[in-house]
Amino acid sequence: MNQNSNKITNKNIMVENINRLLYQKNWSIRQLADEAELPYESVKKLVGGKVNNPTIYTISKVCDALNCSIDYILGRSVINTIDKKSLPPRVFNLLVEIAYFESRIADYNQSHKTDCVSVLTPTGIVQDGMVFDSISTNIVNISAYKKDFGDIVLCGIKIVGRNLSPTYFDNDILLIGKDRFPESGETGIFLIGNKVYIRKYIPGIRLELAPINGDKNSLFIDNIDDVHYFGRVLTVVRDA
Repeated sequence: MNQNSNKITNKNIMVENINRLLYQKNWSIRQLADEAELPYESVKKLVGGKVNNPTIYTISKVCDALNCSIDYILGRSVINTIDKKSLPPRVFNLLVEIAYFESRIADYNQSHKTDCVSVLTPTGIVQDGMVFDSISTNIVNISAYKKDFGDIVLCGIKIVGRNLSPTYFDNDILLIGKDRFPESGETGIFLIGNKVYIRKYIPGIRLELAPINGDKNSLFIDNIDDVHYFGRVLTVVRDA
């Protein structure tokens, strides 16, 4: 393959995803360059967002080093091959189903000129630490939120029950962003084993996932590879 052909253009999402994986693996740019067998200065510019059109050759080498797919790096999929090794098979298969449903919605939006995203409704009452083993899917039009969030909305998650009140209520839809890892104090969706946690992210020597209502103990994570990050909560769609 000609290394200068087949340019990739999803630069912002790509740079954010590479940086997130570097953070999760606790790698330096130098280590990534060594693992990818690419020149350090080239990788430094790529990670810094200073390369407008990196080649497929470069991205494929980076993805091989980070053990993830090109689709994941470009934001086309929520599936990262790193997670397949650490997640229970049923959970991973559900994530694959979600990614497939999202691709169908993307095709629908393109053909019908709409702005819809998938809404995931877990089976049973939604609560912090619930078992993630089955879902139903629907869609919601987010055109009213395009001005605030553009194209970073990944999907919606519907709240069933009142276990997360007073922060979230029955029938609320959480719009989930795929753009970056949460900043300190922001709420994210985290998978640990076969359980889902809706928690505030608190950085530190140990990663802390704090309860959104303060009614449970914080979770402290020693190994970032034990946690699958699904997305951050952007806003809540709530019936008036």
